[in-house]
Amino acid sequence: MSRTFIGEDAKTVENKLKQLRNILRAYTIRNATISYCQGLNFVVAHILRYFTEEEEAFWVYCCILENILPIDYYLAMVGTLVDQSLFGKTLKVIMPRLASYFKNVGMEVTFITLQWFVCLYTYNFQPAISDIIWDHLFVKGCKILFRAGLAVISLLEKDIVNCEDFCTSSI
Repeated sequence: MSRTFIGEDAKTVENKLKQLRNILRAYTIRNATISYCQGLNFVVAHILRYFTEEEEAFWVYCCILENILPIDYYLAMVGTLVDQSLFGKTLKVIMPRLASYFKNVGMEVTFITLQWFVCLYTYNFQPAISDIIWDHLFVKGCKILFRAGLAVISLLEKDIVNCEDFCTSSI
């Protein structure tokens, strides 16, 4: 979990890690069906950027998991995996050239997008971008996860199809 707060001073990290652990543990008590999923620490860390009071951050976290996302989103990753499948099908309709490229190189789009969805765009994106996505998430609901993913993939399409080696790419 220490990689969750990279770039912050040690004292701040220590305090935030304590809060993060408390929130995740408290939520496990509140809803035992959703156990810890790697990625939830980034969601809580993002919340802690704005809600420094632990209790407020906890309730925002509850709101996201219980009101904005589908109830099974983190339950054995069922919701997340369903969303990934739907995202792949949507990509085929909206960006058939790119979907065909992924198929030809034998790569699933989930290789790129799964972490985006699990972490709700907090791990791979600059905080300013995550903030915009989250603003829309709170207003428009979980469909924004698809829209954001499609927008980012669309912006990267040219780089992706011209990429010769995904292992060393900076995409």
